[in-house]
Amino acid sequence: MIILMLFIFILFIIIAYFKGKRNLLSPWFLLCSMFLITYSIVLFNYKNWEVRINEKFVLYISTALIAFGIGTLLINKTQVCKSNNRCTSIWNYNDLEFQFKYPVNILMFASLAFAFGYVYKLFSDVSGAGSLTEMLRKIYDNRINEQYTPGFIFNQMSEIVRAIAYLNTYKLFLRFYSKTDKTSFIKIFIPILVLLITALISTDRNIFLRYGIYFVCLWMFFYYNHCKSKNVNGRIIIGIIVIGVIIFILFYIMGKMKLYGSSFSRALSIYGGSGLYNFNLWLETFDEPLKYGQSTFTQFLDSVGVLLKFIGVDLHGSVEKVDAYIKFTSSNGYVYSSNIYSALKPYVEDFGYFGVIFFPFIMGVCYQFLFLKAKKSKCGFSWIAYSLLIYPIIFFPILEQLFRRFHFGFVYEVGWLTILYLFVFVRNKYKICRNKRVTLGGTQKC
Repeated sequence: MIILMLFIFILFIIIAYFKGKRNLLSPWFLLCSMFLITYSIVLFNYKNWEVRINEKFVLYISTALIAFGIGTLLINKTQVCKSNNRCTSIWNYNDLEFQFKYPVNILMFASLAFAFGYVYKLFSDVSGAGSLTEMLRKIYDNRINEQYTPGFIFNQMSEIVRAIAYLNTYKLFLRFYSKTDKTSFIKIFIPILVLLITALISTDRNIFLRYGIYFVCLWMFFYYNHCKSKNVNGRIIIGIIVIGVIIFILFYIMGKMKLYGSSFSRALSIYGGSGLYNFNLWLETFDEPLKYGQSTFTQFLDSVGVLLKFIGVDLHGSVEKVDAYIKFTSSNGYVYSSNIYSALKPYVEDFGYFGVIFFPFIMGVCYQFLFLKAKKSKCGFSWIAYSLLIYPIIFFPILEQLFRRFHFGFVYEVGWLTILYLFVFVRNKYKICRNKRVTLGGTQKC
């Protein structure tokens, strides 16, 4: 079964690569690639974990990949995707007429101010905890064990800091590829650094990983648009490996800052591979009543439940927000304890085998639609949106990050970035168009 599963992953990657027209950003290819990478980490720990792959695991994983692929192929057939040489985004970064002054100073000072307020609140709530690392550990324990939150206002500060960093990353690439833009690289980069610092202090390393995924994906869009080399995919893969190593080293350092004791290889194995293998172990013993949505939509139900409590309705379910742990001990004495992470676990808990058909299919449809829309554009918000929302596919073998994140925090994250983009780019685009119409006597169409 071990070799069969490996063969299936490789086969699906080859099919997805060509069905995605050799584009490494196509969602089906990304999903298959992440499963292979995660499974490779499992195989790397073959002896320590005494790896055994069961038949149900092979069936469920294969079904999910097929369902996702069918969703993408369905959109390919139904979505009219005409070639378009005109930039369909809000503005073309190579057109002088769309060069305007980016509010880099306003965004930089806003990021610093909101980050200061958010960080001050976090530290003030754990004052007296000891050293910096002990304070970070206390923040982490409060967040995980006691569901700590600094409050609505301070959470919005964090979301705005994140949105500014995302927008500045887009501007960073525009600045790099533009021949006329003179915006300061340092001022663009400061809000990005501020985001990394707030992610460290909040002890939520997923914020850092999501930003890393966003950065890589956005870079790939720009690189595809500019690199004319025949071996563009080879160069992108080399770049991804280099950036990926840097991201994981920083991720590991952030773990050490909150007193994690694992070595580098153990941390990579547990975070990157144990979740998928734990799902394999969990399937062997799973025989519980189906929850019919409580596991998949637990965050959404919690968010709606907050509103419904005002009219006396309680939607609180029995599903924990943090998945249960599996404690594994091999015959050679190797021990690890980690969550039963996998995007497929809540689908199976809620709807059994049907869950690994329906939810991956819906994701394939949605992400392929976003991908084709982004692919048709040469710049603009469609690139930002796809790069921002792709992380559930990257995380898929490790944990569920789409349906379980249907809550107000997700709305705020997307909402603030959309508002900033409209304010910075769309507003200036229409201002430029209006001025141009006046100059040309009202004959210019925008």
